[in-house]
Amino acid sequence: MEFVYAAELKKQFSCYGHFYELVMMNGDRVKCRSVLEIVDASLPQESPSDLSERKPDAVVIMMNPGSSHPKDIYHVDAEIEYPQPNHSPRKTLVLTQPDNTQYQVMRIAVFKGWSHIRVLNLSDLRDPKSGSFLQKVEALSEIMGGHVHSLFCKQREGELAHALTRDFPSPILLGWGQDMGLLPLVGQCMKSIEGESTYTVSSPVHPLLNAHPSPMLQSKKLLWLDSMIKELEK
Repeated sequence: MEFVYAAELKKQFSCYGHFYELVMMNGDRVKCRSVLEIVDASLPQESPSDLSERKPDAVVIMMNPGSSHPKDIYHVDAEIEYPQPNHSPRKTLVLTQPDNTQYQVMRIAVFKGWSHIRVLNLSDLRDPKSGSFLQKVEALSEIMGGHVHSLFCKQREGELAHALTRDFPSPILLGWGQDMGLLPLVGQCMKSIEGESTYTVSSPVHPLLNAHPSPMLQSKKLLWLDSMIKELEK
């Protein structure tokens, strides 16, 4: 496949995320992002939040949002506590800067002709360093109700069901990486999407882990793209 560079992808696609501050039962607060909508310029974007009620061409599940943040430096995250008795599937979406991992997803979208890809994560916690992120996950596991940072927990199953709504045979791509510390979150995720059509670039580390879409080396990026395309074309 042709490797489309970031400068071109930024002209074709926009990214909108739902950012919030999760308020824990003990009063602690953590910065989160629950979803990212990657959309082609051909789709109407005057009201970005409408995208949260649209069926995507594909869903991608990755590790966590990393350092993702709103482009608007004056944006104030809404506070959210779970469970939410009157949960609405509509999310407030704001423009965000794409990163190298999202460019890889866009390259797959270009090849497949997709105009809308929804990105979910094993955890909503915003942390760019995997070691620090896993430490936070471990710390939250010690707090009553601390597990709700994951969209795949039982308390958020309605929210997850809406996020996964799409037309058959729209695929789910998996790309959360190969850190063994992810296995508890991965197990929860795989139970939630049991029976769905999933596609992944397998990892030699563990059957439930997979290759990250955007490794450091350019050659590895190309390998991931080629491998994922082959999986999707089977």
